[in-house]
Amino acid sequence: MGSIFWLDLRETLRARWFQIFIGGFASLLAIFFALGIAESQILGFTGLGRTLLTFIQISLVILPGFVLIATSRSLVADRESGVLEYLLAMPVSLNGYFWGKFAARALAFAGPLVFFLWAAALWNMGRGGTVPVGAVLYFVALIVSLVVFFLAVAMAISFFARSQEMAVGLSFVVWLLAEALIDSLLLGALVRGAMPPEMVMSLSLLNPIQTFRVAAFSLFDPELTALGPLALTVAEDMGIMRLRVWALVWPAASAVFVTLLTCRFFFRRDVV
Repeated sequence: MGSIFWLDLRETLRARWFQIFIGGFASLLAIFFALGIAESQILGFTGLGRTLLTFIQISLVILPGFVLIATSRSLVADRESGVLEYLLAMPVSLNGYFWGKFAARALAFAGPLVFFLWAAALWNMGRGGTVPVGAVLYFVALIVSLVVFFLAVAMAISFFARSQEMAVGLSFVVWLLAEALIDSLLLGALVRGAMPPEMVMSLSLLNPIQTFRVAAFSLFDPELTALGPLALTVAEDMGIMRLRVWALVWPAASAVFVTLLTCRFFFRRDVV
């Protein structure tokens, strides 16, 4: 596992798409600080809280799709090119190959985001601002949970897809579906009577992007006035603290289930 982990991590760090990913996030944060967004006051949000809210919005839009599309090609690409068969001819087990790739991608995606987040907190502290340590730690946990969930889905797609093109296409569909099942679409279905209210609430809670969004915003706006009626209703029915726990536990537990199921098929199926 260790050799596959370092091999895949080095390849990921050298990849153009990963450098664009890191450069994009770093550039956006630099622009926010250069424009003074951390010192501004918008809708009552000030200091580091405003920067974190902006970081949340970026993560919701970019992170799931990037993790899905960039990872969904990993296993199927190795299988198509013969790299997987070559690696397994060496003293490398299927278990070590799978988990080595999974751990390397998890570190590659979550590590830079956590670093940028704490860098922003330290920068704000150096300028005399206050740092909500609890909120930052919880947001770090949310980021890791979201990355692990979509990474597990991407690994499953990469294993079951027959080609790289199919894997990328399926990842794009999953990403669009997750982004669509938020307030606007669910409220439209509720207003037109196409779905019962209980189903709308269930879909809202099962969508990791929606739970991430509501839980993250609740750190700075417990009344959730900026998120609309659906988020407010879910928070009132479930409770803010239970919702925050659910936003961490549900994606992580789902990732464990999907990953173990993928491993089961991966170990039993012919890899070539």
